Amino acid sequence: MMRANTIDSATALNLEAQALFGTGLATPSDWDIVDVRAGDHDGLPVTVIRRQPGGYRLGGPHTTVVADRDGRLLGYTSLRPGGPTRLPDRAESRKAAFDLIRRAAGAYADDLVVQWIKPHDETVTDDGGQVRTVTGMKVKTRHADGRYTWAVVGPGGVCLTYERGIHWDAARSRRGTPMWLHDGWIAAHDGVGPQLDPPYAIAS
Repeated sequence: MMRANTIDSATALNLEAQALFGTGLATPSDWDIVDVRAGDHDGLPVTVIRRQPGGYRLGGPHTTVVADRDGRLLGYTSLRPGGPTRLPDRAESRKAAFDLIRRAAGAYADDLVVQWIKPHDETVTDDGGQVRTVTGMKVKTRHADGRYTWAVVGPGGVCLTYERGIHWDAARSRRGTPMWLHDGWIAAHDGVGPQLDPPYAIAS
């Protein structure tokens, strides 16, 4: 069941489909939409759409889509434990990341410069309470406008996470853009968890 919010499920489904169209990304059709919320991306209004098996639970397997009012995809994550474990190499990761970014953001990709490529871990807690690690290769890039965009590429070239247009708060030595894909940040934002330490964004 979807948590109470001001955006109905039909509107959320349409926006999700619009944001993912042509990107090659998908959400599991057998996972229900469990949460839809209005948020912002550095002042830009966005909608955050979360799917999850078995109902809303922070820390569990989930997919989340962040889209602006025009259906532009600004964030995506799909965290599920299990499956193949061989990670792509750096060249494979770079190609998969830029293929995705071009599909999702078009010419925006032309002004991106790779900062680094290295393994990146996330954790999810399965239904049995076991903490599982989901690992991919993070391809972090910097745009000519000074903002950062990245993709985390998992086994088989599958995208685990994509985020676009993230700004760094140099004065605070931490991310400035809200972290709608990250459950620890969501918990702090909702008042059910502690604030995250730098370099993570302050939840407000």
